Amino acid sequence: MQSFYKLTKDMEVKLHALLAEMQELKNKARELEEENTRLRQELANAYREKGIIGAGSEETGGMDTGFLNLLGLYNQGFHICNLHFGRRLMEDCLFCMAFFRKGNEPAVGRIKSEI
Repeated sequence: MQSFYKLTKDMEVKLHALLAEMQELKNKARELEEENTRLRQELANAYREKGIIGAGSEETGGMDTGFLNLLGLYNQGFHICNLHFGRRLMEDCLFCMAFFRKGNEPAVGRIKSEI
């Protein structure tokens, strides 16, 4: 049987290795969070630049502000879809993204009135 000192020394080495691995994981998580924040901001800027946000504000009676508020919530990491509204985002949500796409499409009523 190994000595108690040798067992504790081996455990200490393993703990140091585990601590170093944990530090690497924390650094990677921080990098991913920063990248996620940056990408969300770029997405919001792209929506603004392409006119996805801001189109039809006169027809919708100020819907732009509401849409911007929802986009802001989404950028802060919250769901805006009706299934999970207000819950924290763990990853991109297809329902939230569908809401953004739906907000960009012309309203059915406007299409019918033009025909």
